[in-house]
Parts: sequence; structure tokens; C-alpha cells
Amino acid sequence: MNALTRYRPWVMEELRRVAELDGLLGVLVRYPLGLAEADGSPGPGIGGKLLRPCLVLFACEALGGEIKRALPLAAALELVHNFSLVHDDIQDGDEFRRGRPTAWKRFGVGQAINAGDALLVLALQVALAADLPHPARLRAQEALLSTTLRMIEGQALDLAGEGKALGVEEYLAMARKKTGALLGCALALGALSAGRPDLQTLSQELGEELGLAFQIKDDLLGIWGDPEKTGKPGGSDLLRNKRTFPVCFALERDPELSSLLSAPKEHLDSILRRLEEVGARKGAEEEMRKHLSKAERLAGELPWASWARAAFQELITFLAAREA
Repeated sequence: MNALTRYRPWVMEELRRVAELDGLLGVLVRYPLGLAEADGSPGPGIGGKLLRPCLVLFACEALGGEIKRALPLAAALELVHNFSLVHDDIQDGDEFRRGRPTAWKRFGVGQAINAGDALLVLALQVALAADLPHPARLRAQEALLSTTLRMIEGQALDLAGEGKALGVEEYLAMARKKTGALLGCALALGALSAGRPDLQTLSQELGEELGLAFQIKDDLLGIWGDPEKTGKPGGSDLLRNKRTFPVCFALERDPELSSLLSAPKEHLDSILRRLEEVGARKGAEEEMRKHLSKAERLAGELPWASWARAAFQELITFLAAREA
């Protein structure tokens, strides 16, 4: 994904800079980012794809903007993303993330909540410091706030849907909020940073389609991914009784599957066989390609530089083929 990895050094340096808080709070903020261990010593470094902040910088530069103007907003969006991960890990009971104990496992639930809260407030503080004209800065802050609220709504719907027979359309509406909102915000913030508020809505729509494709690919990997590459056991989402796109697709065609899903450990092989029989994997792959195709169409309406169009095609290929 060379089109985006070139932005990683800028993003990582900005995150290191803004996370330099003193005392315990600084440790709580830096630990989820990979910048510190629980005792305050240096951590392994910032992990993850940094897809969202890199997309902010990409979208800004693709429209002729300056990367340095977009950097605070890119960092703010990544801080919001990490806030959501810290809280999601508590809600889902996940004990490891990126090969390390999650914040709640290392510090306890109470302090992990503080870590997530601090990441969110820090994100808003960082966004306030963006070197943009006042109207653009206000629009960026509003976009960040409304996106965060939509993401939280998506997480609430996701939790409420656990163990229930969600339809495909219900699932996609939830995923558009939980995952699509942040990627949509990334491209919208890039457009605002480049001085193109007229392209904010179109950019956001493009990002949301990317987000849906990204989530459906995650769903595919959560069931059929290679454990050596994903770091998760085969069928991990099934074992956690998560309602993902393939499961919702299958339940619409085979409602009796719900009885097996209620005891996934005992029926994992049978569940996997039934998913294949109703075409759940193929259906998910086709849905992912549909959203990638729409993203390509929307990208064609943006006045990006030619290098950006080539880079975007590279990103599309990566999202469709990634194995982790």
C-alpha cells in the first residue's frame, strides 16, 4: 500500500508530539497508541495501518493542499479511532490488540475508560489547533464531532444486535455508522484542509463506501481468514457470536441457522458448512466489490491530481486483497 505508507512518518511524528502528556494520564494515552508500556517505559511503537489519518493527508494533497495543514486533523481522527478501540475492547471483553494486552487488561476497566476519555478529549483539543481559516476549522470540528457520535451510535447498534437475527440492510446501516463514518470523515477533513469545502460531502460519501468495503472484508477475514496472518483463530467472529455480513446474509436464507449460532463452539464446522451452502462468502465478496465500485465512481467525480487517481486504484486493490 505504497500510496499511503508514505504518509505514515508524518502521522506517527504528530501522534508522538500530541501524546506527550505528563504523569499517569500520559501513560494511559500513550499505551493504546503503542508509545508506552504500562510502567511508562517506551512501547513497541505505533501499530495498525493508520489508514484513517493517512487518508486525511492523501485527500488533502490530492486536491492540492498542504500536508502540514491537515496533520492536526489527521492526528485527531486517529485519536478518536483509538478512543473507540479502547472502549470497544472493554465492551467486547477482548484481551489482546496488536499483540499486546488491551488497556483494560493492563490497567483495569476504570483506568481504561479514563484512557479512552482522554484520547477523545485530546483529539478535540488537537483539532482546535489546526492552522486553517476559522470557517474551515469550525467545519472540521463539526465533522469530527458528528462523526464520533455516529460511530458511537453504530457501536451501540452493534452491541444491541448481538445474538439477534439482523437483516443485511440493518447490518449495512449499522456498519455505515460504526466503520464508514470514520473513513468518510477522513476524506472530508482532507477536502476541508485543502480549502475545498464544496467537496466535503462528496468526499465523505466516497470514504463511507470505502469504509463499508473495509468492514465487509474484515467480516470475511473474521470467519475465513488465515489464523497465521490475522492473528485470530479460524471462525473467530463466529465463536464470539458476532453478527457480521456473512452471518446476516446466511440468516436471511437459512433462519434455522440461528440455533447453531447460539452454541458456536459445539457447531463451528456445521455453521461453516451452512454458510458455504447458502453462498454467504460469495455474497459478502460481491457486496464488498459493489461498494468498492461505487467508491471508484465517486472518486472519478473529484478533481484529484493524476498521481492521486493512480494511488487510489492501488488502495482499492489493497483493500480487496488484504489478508489481515
